[in-house]
Amino acid sequence: MTNLQEKIREYREYTRMIEEMEALKDAIADELKAAMTEAGESKMIVGEYKLSYTDTKRETLDKKRLENDLGDLSEYTKITTYKRFSVA
Repeated sequence: MTNLQEKIREYREYTRMIEEMEALKDAIADELKAAMTEAGESKMIVGEYKLSYTDTKRETLDKKRLENDLGDLSEYTKITTYKRFSVA
């Protein structure tokens, strides 16, 4: 059991480190986006790198409106089963 506890500690430590790195990455992305916005550019080439910060559209179905208009949608519901791993 001790080996398993050590693996869990190691897993949690790496998870913490990843979260810290993600926060740093996001902060740098925010700086880059701010620089692009300040320059009034949605696309930039900086050395060998291409930056893009553009509006994107995504179309989705309005489930609440469909239910209001058509009633029960349960016959169209798809259920997917998957495994989830967590450490608390």
